[in-house]
Amino acid sequence: MHIEGIKHVWFDLAGTLYKETPEFNEVHNQFRYQTYAKLQGITNFSVAKKEFLDLYQKYGSNSAVFRALGQPSNYWMRALDAMDFTAVLHPDFEVTQTLANLKDIVPISLFTNFPKDRIVGLLAHLDIPAAYFTTVLTGDDILECKPALDGFYAMIEHSGLSASQILYVGDRIDVDIKPAKSVGIKTCLLYGKSDEADFSLDNFSAILRLFMP
Repeated sequence: MHIEGIKHVWFDLAGTLYKETPEFNEVHNQFRYQTYAKLQGITNFSVAKKEFLDLYQKYGSNSAVFRALGQPSNYWMRALDAMDFTAVLHPDFEVTQTLANLKDIVPISLFTNFPKDRIVGLLAHLDIPAAYFTTVLTGDDILECKPALDGFYAMIEHSGLSASQILYVGDRIDVDIKPAKSVGIKTCLLYGKSDEADFSLDNFSAILRLFMP
């Protein structure tokens, strides 16, 4: 498995540069259901959870759900500022070492819905030097968060390349893979397999093999 013609690799952050463990998912899920319940004035947690999951299935991301409810595009990511989930996240040497090696082969950048001020501390917690990335594109830099296309077009502009020379690496089909493909960017799905993606990889370090002759 080898990739040709890619001159810039962009990464998603959540679920890509760190794995969303069952412990993380439990804390994260509770928080998003509670955020929805509070916004909608719902006192029954089970009702709020069901309504939220129905909306999530329809719109494809947390940010898109709250946007559909009339909130600003960055509403969900700003709500996350109140949640400290670093206790259930741990640095992954495989990720850090792969990025360190990959940046010497091809420029790498980061595109995430997270706001800029949250990313600095999160990358530090994960032992990922921000200096590895040529560009860090955040939810503060675009009008509409993923899966809207604003950020993907911005990736092309920041790269100064044609879309087909860019690879976007993410862990979600509807939020990362499909929108990237729709603007002509090559795609890599991590920790899963899908015909929607140009490449599907089971582990992070396998990214390096894409660039080996």
